[in-house]
Amino acid sequence: MKRLYFVTVIFFVTALLVLFVFYNRYASSYKEEQIDRYVSKNIDILNENLVFERQYALSLSLYISKNKHIKQALETEDQALALQEIDSFLKEIRNTTGIANIDIQVHTSALRAFARNWDHSNYKGTRLDNFRKGLVRVKESRRPFVSIELGKRLNIKAISPILDEQQFVGSIEVIMDFKNIKKRLKKFNLNILGLLDEKFIAIAVDLQHNTRVGKYYLLEKTFPQVLYQKLRKYPQIFDSKHFYHSIEGRIIVLVPMKSVGIEDVGVIALSMPADGAAAELSSAGNTMPNDTAYRFEQSQREVTIK
Repeated sequence: MKRLYFVTVIFFVTALLVLFVFYNRYASSYKEEQIDRYVSKNIDILNENLVFERQYALSLSLYISKNKHIKQALETEDQALALQEIDSFLKEIRNTTGIANIDIQVHTSALRAFARNWDHSNYKGTRLDNFRKGLVRVKESRRPFVSIELGKRLNIKAISPILDEQQFVGSIEVIMDFKNIKKRLKKFNLNILGLLDEKFIAIAVDLQHNTRVGKYYLLEKTFPQVLYQKLRKYPQIFDSKHFYHSIEGRIIVLVPMKSVGIEDVGVIALSMPADGAAAELSSAGNTMPNDTAYRFEQSQREVTIK
């Protein structure tokens, strides 16, 4: 009788231990899934803002490409007229929208620099087709194109062909950085830091004196210091293949960026509050997430900003 009792107790305790182990594994897996869901949701917010910004830049580019004075300036090689029109457009945009982080460039049919608002050097006639893949694409297709593209800087570039009776006479380019996106993301308590891989700094000459962290150059001279300091303190993040990293109350995820004709040209470091993940866990109920569009495993990178 005692032997049977002893065996029963051992069996019962073993069963409890097995159930405990399985429960812990399930709870851990469930928690990981919910955090992935939270991180994915914030990547989605970032991506939606990038899409919006690209569409806005493209609409401006298309609108300016129809300007008859820009066409006339190209046909008569009147750079002063082109600069006057560019200045007029930028003033109108600032006055109506309050957006000031926009640059405009006009290129010739031979894909050489013609007029740009931010540069007062002797740039006219500078060849661009040897490193500006987007310009080549627009000339060949005669269709507008917008992307994050590597040039002297790395930012959003929306290019539209300038046509005169279906003849390609040049192109117009609207350039925007990430400042507007950063402002909108702050409403969600999200911070971003755009980073260019050092391999491409010979092309992005305007960034050569910017701050560095790890093997990256920061895209802007003003940036969120807290996020920058975390990346500087934990540089191993850049070599890790984990989906996200929880550091000092924030979750950081690195979202790869692609430029035209180049694979990973850099990353966007996205930072979000770690307590938001806890809120995600508490509000998730017992439903396991099905939306994993922005998840990626260690061996693959499905999350890419283009």
